[in-house]
Amino acid sequence: MKRTGLSALMVFFAVLLGACSSTPEMSESDTAISEQGEFQRVLSAYRHWQQSMQHTSALAIYSPDTYQRMVASWENAENIYQEITATPSTAYKSYSLFSSTTYLQQIQLELGQVEASFNQLKQLQKVADNVLSPAITQMQYLDSLDARQYYRSEYTRLHRLYASLFALVEDDELSDAREEQDEFLSRSHSLEVKTIKKIYIAPLEAMMIELRRQDVRDYAPNSYAQIELSIEAGKALIDRTPRDFDAIQQAASAVQFELAHAQHISLEVQRLRDLSKDEYESYILDFENKLLRISKALKEDDLRDQPIQEQARLIIAGVNSKGAIARHQPEDEVLKDKDKYIRDLNALVMSQQRQISLLQSKLSADAEAPSSMSVPESGGEAPDTSATFIEPQNDSAESGPAVVR
Repeated sequence: MKRTGLSALMVFFAVLLGACSSTPEMSESDTAISEQGEFQRVLSAYRHWQQSMQHTSALAIYSPDTYQRMVASWENAENIYQEITATPSTAYKSYSLFSSTTYLQQIQLELGQVEASFNQLKQLQKVADNVLSPAITQMQYLDSLDARQYYRSEYTRLHRLYASLFALVEDDELSDAREEQDEFLSRSHSLEVKTIKKIYIAPLEAMMIELRRQDVRDYAPNSYAQIELSIEAGKALIDRTPRDFDAIQQAASAVQFELAHAQHISLEVQRLRDLSKDEYESYILDFENKLLRISKALKEDDLRDQPIQEQARLIIAGVNSKGAIARHQPEDEVLKDKDKYIRDLNALVMSQQRQISLLQSKLSADAEAPSSMSVPESGGEAPDTSATFIEPQNDSAESGPAVVR
């Protein structure tokens, strides 16, 4: 509403009232006062619906036809109001050639229709919100997941079924509405599960496919297979509990861990395949020197007179022993970073053992076929040495290798 239009309209009524009050006929003065009061009531009603109509879009689902009638009546009221404010003298002119209804009376009729439609929608809302509460909650949840973005066609079909539930309520077919609601809930649950998988699993599957393009499945088949198992475990978890986001995030982290692990192993295998026989000794000595640094850090003896696998086993035993002693010490006597220190040692030992096992497998293959430089298909991890590894405590990518506490 423009201030100038409203001012002009008020001036018009003030002049009209003043002119009538100057005549000897009191009935004309009373009429003017009545007309001005009528105008004020219309103005008040208009302002009320001007505010209320801004928040009515959510009512459309309860009865699209009723909602459209309300909107149409409101648009008519707006147009009439604009004409009156632009030319105040039209307020008491006939609204059309075929009716004696004035502009002011017509806007009252339109606002009355707005109110009637609004009340009808609110009554339907009260019934539908009670009968269809599960469906309403589920649809709101799907919208919060932005399911439409991921599965537009399926969401559209589901929303049509959702709208039909409200049509049944409008027709007072509440029993049918409840039956159809069960079908809606079943289909919406399926879309919910698919959406969660799309959000959490699909990006990880894309990363797995990229690793396959990089031949990781050929270089590290066992590690690649572990990625596939982790992804299937994540999907199964979502099927069971699609709203347990803590567990889902942990499962996704476990897949990310396996992705990184498989890529690392693949790179190690490729590097070993590029070694010549003359480089074998320096490669093994480099591993042994790393193990020596670990044993010195633990204040253990020089273990290089033992086989490499035995060195690793003794280092692990020393780590476990020191961890057990630390658990019995008062908390203020334990270094704040001790856990991280031991965890890093564990990780390094595991890495070295994997590389040693890969190299041993390669040496065995070279011994059987001197001209071959390939690595065994098993991925290079010798089964006999797996018992000496420090096993991870869980599959989470954040857990890393087992921590000695």
